[in-house]
This record gives sequence, structure tokens and C-alpha cells, in this order.
Amino acid sequence: MDNEQVTEVALPNINSSNSEERIAARRLRVAKAEERAVMGEDHMSEEAEEKEEPSKSIQQIEFSRQRLKKLESDGTQLVTNIRVAGDARESQRRAEYEESARIRKEKMEQEAKTSAERLEEINKKWDIALQKDIPQSLHEALLQQKLACDALRDEKNKLINDFQQELKMFDDRYVKDLKKQADDIDLLVERMEEQLKTQNKSLRDELDLIERAFLSEREETLELHKKKWEEKLDYRRMKEQEYLEARQKRVNDFEEQIHQVRLQDAEEYQQVKIKLETEVQVTFLFFCQFCSVPTIFLSH
Repeated sequence: MDNEQVTEVALPNINSSNSEERIAARRLRVAKAEERAVMGEDHMSEEAEEKEEPSKSIQQIEFSRQRLKKLESDGTQLVTNIRVAGDARESQRRAEYEESARIRKEKMEQEAKTSAERLEEINKKWDIALQKDIPQSLHEALLQQKLACDALRDEKNKLINDFQQELKMFDDRYVKDLKKQADDIDLLVERMEEQLKTQNKSLRDELDLIERAFLSEREETLELHKKKWEEKLDYRRMKEQEYLEARQKRVNDFEEQIHQVRLQDAEEYQQVKIKLETEVQVTFLFFCQFCSVPTIFLSH
């Protein structure tokens, strides 16, 4: 059994030099357009339009808005973190200061109470010391009073020294806090400038993407309308060609009918002419016979 060779049928080309092939190509395109219209590709219902996805430009605008919003939120968080850290340090410093103030107050109250008790005890011993008559006993009593006064003074000096050390510590911490605040301000300014540059760059990039989306959508829309326009033009050309062909056919038919009528009229005219000539000759012969005219004149 011989192998069957399947040959592909070439579709008519609209750019062909053959007019019949161009007409066939236009008819094929119009038929496809009508088929798509019947299937509902060109005319969607309102429900389908509501479910239609937004255009590329609208989607790009929404994506850009979300990215810029996230970028702004991240930048704000970076700046806010510095302020939150500073507020946390300040809250901790105030809490520690209040705690140290409470402890100082307790120490001062305790020291005042203890000093008052010791001072009262020292004052009582002065009366006892003044009652002593023996110089040696008086000397020992005065020496004990001196030691008690020195101990009271040492405790007060120790408390004063503790407060001075604590004050110095707060001064040092204040200097460190000022330096830390200056560093935070520098970091804050740096982050704000960096965030400003990033946002400006992101805005330019997003605007460029949005512009590209609009241009792409414009090209697609132009291409779609151009395709529809070409289909309409092809449909019009086809209808015009069909009209011209039908008109030419009618003209040809009318010319053929006119030609047939002319031929028929010519035949009828010849028949009538022959008939009339025959009748004239017959009448003339009859007249000649009636008038006894020689038949020789008939030849003339």
C-alpha cells in the first residue's frame, strides 16, 4: 500500500499580488471575527465584565502603592526604634533615680534617728561626767564622750561621702547620657536622610514601572483596536468587493438582456420588414393586374 502524502493547505495571504487570494483572505478574517462574536469573545456580558481582572496599569499602581507603604512603614520603624530606645533608657533612668532617692531618704531618716539617739545618750553622759570629782575618772569620761562624738561624726561623714559618690556617679551617667543622646540624634538624622534617599529612588522606580505599564497597556489597546479596525476594513472591503461583483454581474446580465432584446428586435424587425415588403409586392402585383399594367414594370 502506497504511503499517503498529506499536503498542508496554504491559507490565503492578504498581502498577495493575486486579487482573488486577497479577497479570500479578507473573507476568512471576517468569518473568524464573526465566529468570535458569536462565541461571545467580542461582546461579554455585564457579569463577565464585573469579574474581569483590572488592567495592568491599575495592578501596577496598587503594587507600587503597597511597596511604597511598606517602605514608609519600615523607615518609620527604623526611626521610631531610636526614639523608643531613648524613651526606654529615660524611663529606666527615672526609675533608678526614684529608687536611689527613696534609698537616700531612708538612709537619711535612719541616720537622723540613730544620730538623735546617740546624741541623746551623749548628752546624758555629760551630766554623769560632770559629777565625777576624780581627775582620772573625769578624763576617762571625757575620752569616752570624745570617742562617741567621733563615731557620730564618722557616720555622718560616711553618709556624706556616700552621697557625694552617688552624686558623682549621676554626673558621670548624665555625661554619658548626653553623649548617647547626641549619638542617637546623629543616627536618627543619618537614617532619615537614608530613608529620604531610598524613598525618592523607590518613587522614581515605581513611577517608571507605572509608566511602563501604561505604555504597555496603550500598545496592547492600540494593537487590539488596530486589529478590530483592520477586521472592519476587511469586512467593508469584502462587502464593497461583493457589491462591485454583484453590480458587475447585474450590468453584465443587463447587457446580455439588452443584447438578446436587440437580437430579438432585429429578428422581429427583419421578419416584419420581409412581411411588409412581401405584402407591398403582393399589393403592387394585385394593383398592376387590376390596372392592366405590364408585368415588365415589376422588375423595375
